[in-house]
Amino acid sequence: MKVSVASGGFDPLHSGHIQYLKASAKIGDHLVVALNSDDWLIAKKGKNFLPFTERKLILEHMEMVDEVIEFDDDELGSCKNALYKVKEKYPNDEVIFCNGGDRDKDNIPELEVENVTFKFGVGGDSKANSSSWILKDWHYGDEDRVWGSYKNLLKESNLTVKEIMLEPGKGMSLQKHSMRSEVWFVSKGECYVNHSESSPEETKEIFLPNESVFTVNQGHWHQLFNKSDQPCHIIEIQYGDKTTEDDIERHSYFKNN
Repeated sequence: MKVSVASGGFDPLHSGHIQYLKASAKIGDHLVVALNSDDWLIAKKGKNFLPFTERKLILEHMEMVDEVIEFDDDELGSCKNALYKVKEKYPNDEVIFCNGGDRDKDNIPELEVENVTFKFGVGGDSKANSSSWILKDWHYGDEDRVWGSYKNLLKESNLTVKEIMLEPGKGMSLQKHSMRSEVWFVSKGECYVNHSESSPEETKEIFLPNESVFTVNQGHWHQLFNKSDQPCHIIEIQYGDKTTEDDIERHSYFKNN
């Protein structure tokens, strides 16, 4: 068996990550994702958006991912310890370390790990794998709504990733989902949400600034709306037993649409 290993923080998950994981899965028979810790993200970016447990849960819902592992950070910030862990678990199989982005054989410490096959440029070697790419107009196609538009970046049986664009002064219906939870990452602009864990009559208005993260648990009432004069872009990750458009119970519509 060929065991391919993809690594990263995946915080937040975006289309470049999805390309990387799909390509890594095709290289082997079993895809292991070596997920970086919260401390690693804080050291690299100054903060983490989603905690390790939530990032792990989202990745485990992806059909191309067979296994997600945690591993100890080292002083170089590498994932050598992840490769040692995979080799120990699969001693008789070929382990293939998949590198995306601009990594090459001259700038990765993981090459010190013996008996590992290294692949470079997995999922494309352009800047398409950076977080800024999530705001570009790809081939996915927009779905227009009265409040703006959205595009599906990934759609599987129990995981959907969308980019939402909420127009200035517009808002969605007050709604809840019985089969899924959602994580929102405000990638550009700002917005608000009316939120309640139980009753649609007792919502609380919460401000969501740029680069904020908000989790809507299954069964919670929520209503996104944009008070600003600029569009708000949100990466929405849906996960659960069902992530289709018919899993929506609406209470009321936004009055200014």
